[in-house]
Amino acid sequence: MEAFEITTPLGHAISLTKFSSNSNKNKVVLICSATGVLQGYYQKFASFLSSKGITAYTFDYAGIGASKKDNLKAFDISLTNWAINDINSVLHYIKEKHPEAQIDCVCHSIGGQILGLTPANKYINNVVLVASQSGYFKHWKGFGRLQMYFNWHVIFPVFTTVFGYLPSKKITGMENLPKSMAQEFASWGRKKDYLFHYKKKEELYHHQIKGKVTSYSTDNDTFAPKKAIDWMTKKYFNAEITRKHLTPKNYNVDNIGHFGFFKSKFKDNLWNEFLLDLEV
Repeated sequence: MEAFEITTPLGHAISLTKFSSNSNKNKVVLICSATGVLQGYYQKFASFLSSKGITAYTFDYAGIGASKKDNLKAFDISLTNWAINDINSVLHYIKEKHPEAQIDCVCHSIGGQILGLTPANKYINNVVLVASQSGYFKHWKGFGRLQMYFNWHVIFPVFTTVFGYLPSKKITGMENLPKSMAQEFASWGRKKDYLFHYKKKEELYHHQIKGKVTSYSTDNDTFAPKKAIDWMTKKYFNAEITRKHLTPKNYNVDNIGHFGFFKSKFKDNLWNEFLLDLEV
């Protein structure tokens, strides 16, 4: 395991971790994190990939974890720039260091949303989308819809204005978010077409992914209803799409949830499914 930094076109230092493999498979997987989740959360899964002969990379978005160099009041970045600056820079780095390798992605939640905004996704072959959804509040039902409406219309805009960033640790226990990132995220969630409401055709790169896209959802995921994941998955329209909706009891657990996919208790079943999804 090797931790290091690269500098992006915006001048930000992005923290990466490389999980090397001694295999000659010549295959690399980039793991794109969920919102406010540290790259360390994916360490066990990345180590698993390495043990299977795949070189894996994790990273923290600018303003998050080891990529946070300043107080968030003094640092700002948009959600769009997490794609076109951060993920884009990481993909270019991987392509430069592994020019002949097959590059695949495992994207968790927002990672799979913004991968389609990333010009360098042209280097990617196969993708596993893990609970990657539209955040439009009407994809939720009942109390969940009210909660999402309140998040996008009240919590995010008010708290970012008051604090100069989103104090997520006090709300959800996850990492605090940069102001512009959180405000753009909320603006997407208020629109039926989500991020596509704001993006011009030339700013969208979903069409560049033409390999396999396997999209996962699970019962009782309050962060990502099946309907919201169905909607986002279809945006990768040039890919060979497979949708998988998981029932926890089939994995001998009561619940998987939004964050359970990457827990090591799934290394003997679900993680092996991910491996099969990434095969050519």
